Amino acid sequence: MRILFFAHRYHPSIGGVEKYIHELARALLALGHEVSVLAGAHADGLPQHERHEGVVVHRFPAQRSPARCRLWLWRHAHLLRRADVVSVSNTHMLEYLWRMLGPLLDRRRLFLIRHGMGCVYPVPEEHRRRARRSCAWVAGTIHDGVFIEKWLAVRPELCPDQGLSPEADTLAPAAEPPPTSAVYIGRLEPDSGIRLYLDAVRRLTREHGLDFRLDVYGDGSLAEALRAEVRRDCLSVRFFGRVADAQTRIAHSCFAFLDGRMAIQEAMARRRLVVAGYVDPLKRDYVCGESFSPFLVPAGSGAEVAERTLYYSNHPAERAALVARAFEHARGLRWSTTAGSFLALWRERLAAPEPNIPLLRRLAISRALQREATRPPSPLANAHSRNCEKPGAARSGQRTPTSDRPIQPRPTADVAP
Repeated sequence: MRILFFAHRYHPSIGGVEKYIHELARALLALGHEVSVLAGAHADGLPQHERHEGVVVHRFPAQRSPARCRLWLWRHAHLLRRADVVSVSNTHMLEYLWRMLGPLLDRRRLFLIRHGMGCVYPVPEEHRRRARRSCAWVAGTIHDGVFIEKWLAVRPELCPDQGLSPEADTLAPAAEPPPTSAVYIGRLEPDSGIRLYLDAVRRLTREHGLDFRLDVYGDGSLAEALRAEVRRDCLSVRFFGRVADAQTRIAHSCFAFLDGRMAIQEAMARRRLVVAGYVDPLKRDYVCGESFSPFLVPAGSGAEVAERTLYYSNHPAERAALVARAFEHARGLRWSTTAGSFLALWRERLAAPEPNIPLLRRLAISRALQREATRPPSPLANAHSRNCEKPGAARSGQRTPTSDRPIQPRPTADVAP
């Protein structure tokens, strides 16, 4: 089978969606399929065409004008035509594809993946509307998380577990560090749990007299403010910025302060206890309603993170028992299994396809999406756009495939305080 993934960004960009696509692509390659990725060039100097670990990569000029992107995509439309399956990551990229190439698309070969933290709380009704209408433009929908169905009110055809790479059984056990250390991997944004974890470190230090260390891997809009807080409060927190192999640092600490699906399960595979903070009801469902949820410690505030971290610090036998159960869960996570679930859905839908959308209707969809892209965003939509569309500009004024409007560059956090 010839499979094409269409995504906002791909290697060498670092992120959960990029890693998901790459590991799934590698698993499909290992099963004998032909796999390629079509993604936006997120930085200058990247080749238009290359091969990365067996995956053929094509990059359209996402930093350039919409007209230039459309021209490039029309000239390379054969990439979509020759694919048996076109798998699109997230609703905004499906809308972008229909906006740019609507008349050429064949719904019978299009599939949509909605990845983990695609939206923030409260979810605007506009996002639910977009999720519902997108179902009519594809042959099937896959969700990377059970909670997505509840919050977008859209039922998927498939909701598989992620795999792990490397697999849990291939990781040598590492000696557990003292229970006064933790690692955080993720975005430094208001809707992530980073402020809860810093508050917990502050409480463990001031109220309980612990010399508690937290290593932070990630970046985001809060990076500078968090550094200032740490300096002001004299906390033992180190910022390392965005690191490609951050998951390998999990075993350097006793606790894993995490709220991202992939990082949570990678910590379980490395035999570290996960304390997962949540800041709103949506994140609570993300943390508490998934297959990995029985094997972590949830917390809804900095006080709860501190209390539960202190409890498991003082009860090593209970900590070890929960870590062992989490590791058994992680042992069953394989990308080959995830790939098999995707293939079963793709084959089922391709064997009995529904009629394609008529040409005039495809033209109408494309034109309507073009009008939407040039419409000024509402204040509510703009307030929620960061997480729902995950823009990743590399420089000021760069254009992104999620919109025809320029956006500001992503803040970076590369230096420890």
